[in-house]
Amino acid sequence: MTTHTRYRLTLAAALFLAVVTLLSIFLKMEAVATAGIAGIMTVLSTYIWSQTTRPTNSENEKHTQSIKPAKNTSHGHSYPGPMDILEKQ
Repeated sequence: MTTHTRYRLTLAAALFLAVVTLLSIFLKMEAVATAGIAGIMTVLSTYIWSQTTRPTNSENEKHTQSIKPAKNTSHGHSYPGPMDILEKQ
């Protein structure tokens, strides 16, 4: 899907939901108006998410470092559990 097509679909969906929201406000249907506003926010956040550039897997593998967690020798855990935190208090 091209950027132009995605932009047009986003505008069409947002416009439709805005019309539904305004009509439902005037007809005193609060639940429908709330759903319309939530739909508009979902459409816009989805569009923003689709436009962000994310690194590819090959770039991730180049820049990642293997980090080993510190070993908690008192109980053999590799992380402090809730009981370890309570014992220190």
